Amino acid sequence: MLDFHAALMAQPDDRLVFGEPGRDADVCAYFHTGGTTGTPKLVAHTHRSQLVAALGGAVLGDMRASDLLTATLPLFHVGGTIFCGLSAFMAGMGLLIMSPGGLRSPAMVQGYWRLAARYGATLVGAVPTSVGAVLEVPVGDADLHAVRAGFCGAASLPPAVGERFREVTGHGLFEVYGMTEASGLIAIDAVAGDGGVGSVGWALPYTRVEVRRLEADGRLGPACAPHEIGVITVRGPHVSPGYRNPEHDRGVFDDGVLNSGDLGYTDEQGRLYIAGRAKDLIIRSGHNIDPQMIENAMATHPAVALAAAVGMPDAYAGELPVCFVALRPGASTTEDELHEHAQRTIGERPAWPKQIHVVDAIPLTTVGKIYKPALRCDAAARLVTRIVRDQFAVADAQVRVGEGGRRGLRVEVTLPPAGRTSAPALEQALAAYLFESRITVA
Repeated sequence: MLDFHAALMAQPDDRLVFGEPGRDADVCAYFHTGGTTGTPKLVAHTHRSQLVAALGGAVLGDMRASDLLTATLPLFHVGGTIFCGLSAFMAGMGLLIMSPGGLRSPAMVQGYWRLAARYGATLVGAVPTSVGAVLEVPVGDADLHAVRAGFCGAASLPPAVGERFREVTGHGLFEVYGMTEASGLIAIDAVAGDGGVGSVGWALPYTRVEVRRLEADGRLGPACAPHEIGVITVRGPHVSPGYRNPEHDRGVFDDGVLNSGDLGYTDEQGRLYIAGRAKDLIIRSGHNIDPQMIENAMATHPAVALAAAVGMPDAYAGELPVCFVALRPGASTTEDELHEHAQRTIGERPAWPKQIHVVDAIPLTTVGKIYKPALRCDAAARLVTRIVRDQFAVADAQVRVGEGGRRGLRVEVTLPPAGRTSAPALEQALAAYLFESRITVA
């Protein structure tokens, strides 16, 4: 590990000295993964992988030397480096970097339209959660006539956010799909094309993206037919050679093919659509429920700013869908109203959220992705607390839920001395759920 300031002082005043330049398959950088489903890992990038990905971003993003892009992805994020960095440099365009942390700063959210207008931004955007926050800020007298398109990436775009963006700017919001293991980019809804509603568009040049069936034993099967949901796989020179720790490669990198872990499908034209993370699927009595379907429906409620659906453990069904929602500033609603909205807008009855929780804020990663492990733990903690209180009449037990264990969640319940006699029955009751549990008495 290098101290930045000490390394900088060791450089000449008029240039930077890097030693022997790298090329082709030499590793040029390590990036940490987003960490939405577990501990972040270090991903190797080569000079070739970054440049191929950046070229694809410049081409499908229709980047021009006359453009100015609001580079709002954090500079430590792979999207901030590749799409909002190398791609733009290849096109010779300008970058408007609002802050090193992107739009994590509330001041940047409030000043977004004013700054975009002041500097004449032509391409604007951010991660969907940040775009949603920016769209809550009135444009006022900001002149956005220079804007010709918007981008969003790092997470799936709720259709309601895309529609609102078009209302505000008069232009479409084009989705960018990528991951750290593919040097930041995989597919883009091409800005020069007609645009595909809900689609992440086309694979990068020199890239083969294939949706493959997931077999019962967990292995990848043959390619799926159009509109058949499967696992997205990627092959191409921009795919990483692997993780810094090779032990992490298993199940992700296989003979040059990247298993993205994302579910998706293609249409008859070959455009790619994202159907959620394989790890985020809610499995109710063998029925696979895509949480994105729930989230998109709940996001259309006028009071909802952000929605996140996860599986809550259930003794009978294995999991039941629950949804957490954060409201727009100054908005109000009731859980009954939200349930009614869910039943009107979600076509699959099994996907109707069993519970809807209104929370002050939904946990996000440092790059603005919804952090679902925390919500799964929250849902399980609410369930166990309710069981202890309602079924065993113990009001002051302590319930802690964390990730890990053979079943993905670890539940620890500490009963007060008065609840000692309930411990065996409670242990038996919790054994029916898909989590590990441990009961102790204070």
